[in-house]
Amino acid sequence: MQTLTRIVLLACALVAPYIAAAEDYPSRQVTVVIPFPPGGSNDVVGRYLVDRLRELWKQPVVVENRPGAGSAIGVAYVTRAKPDGYTLLFVSSSFSTMAATQKHLQFDPVKDLQPVGMVALGDQFVLAGSRISMSTLKDLQKQAKAQPIFYATTGVGANPHFAGELLNDILGINMQAVHYQGGSPAMNDVRGGRVDLYFATATEVARGVGKPLAVMSEQRSALFPAVPTVAEAGFPDALFGWWGGVFAPAGTPKDLTIKINLDVFTVMTSKEASEFLAQQGFRPPPKMTVEEFSNFVPREITKWSELAKKHGMVIE
Repeated sequence: MQTLTRIVLLACALVAPYIAAAEDYPSRQVTVVIPFPPGGSNDVVGRYLVDRLRELWKQPVVVENRPGAGSAIGVAYVTRAKPDGYTLLFVSSSFSTMAATQKHLQFDPVKDLQPVGMVALGDQFVLAGSRISMSTLKDLQKQAKAQPIFYATTGVGANPHFAGELLNDILGINMQAVHYQGGSPAMNDVRGGRVDLYFATATEVARGVGKPLAVMSEQRSALFPAVPTVAEAGFPDALFGWWGGVFAPAGTPKDLTIKINLDVFTVMTSKEASEFLAQQGFRPPPKMTVEEFSNFVPREITKWSELAKKHGMVIE
């Protein structure tokens, strides 16, 4: 009996600091690393999250931009931070595509980070230019089998590149990628009829450069409700979209990650947040526990790793 009592007391002693840490968290400044330059959509959403958490936590919460290497530099920095909840990472779905394309990362994208929670979702649209007349994905499929079709990307391994190769597989076609240094020059050539397609965000579609054929999502976009989903267009497996999430260094106490998860969900599903995200072309996150998000991220990495390997998108 005394042995059992000692075991129970020892277990309580081990767990108590984590419970106390979660109840008191945060008691000082929290740094959120955003591995992208200031001003882009990832930075805008990340900073909105930081501002709302600062209000909720009544503590300083600051952004530290560490861009470079497709987000790998900022991610690597967070993997080396103390796992105490005071250094967090806000990163987008480029985390999974970066892990799929870069073979020589300085960290293990699955083992060295703890996924904490989803922040927002965004849609990817199949946007047709003026060079070839098409109105549906079936039109695209038919024309791509009759003549060469070229689609613009923002670089090897970027979201439009993955979206384009996924659509190639699903439609059974062979569109050719044309790589650009960014979204603006890519869309200029879509507008000018020098390439046929681009895989655009909602804010890019809003510029009126081309005709959206479909949204690569399970539901229609609130900003463009007339655009059919890929399922409605006849290709339900052609799903690709943006997501943003919070991560912590591996080893961060579970109670802390649960608290951060709940707080992130609370601030990003408010009416104000929903309106802000809609203005940016995004939508609030679904309810997803730490465990569910922790299962989601490796599945994304595996999925896009297989596509990258198949289409030679791996960066040596």
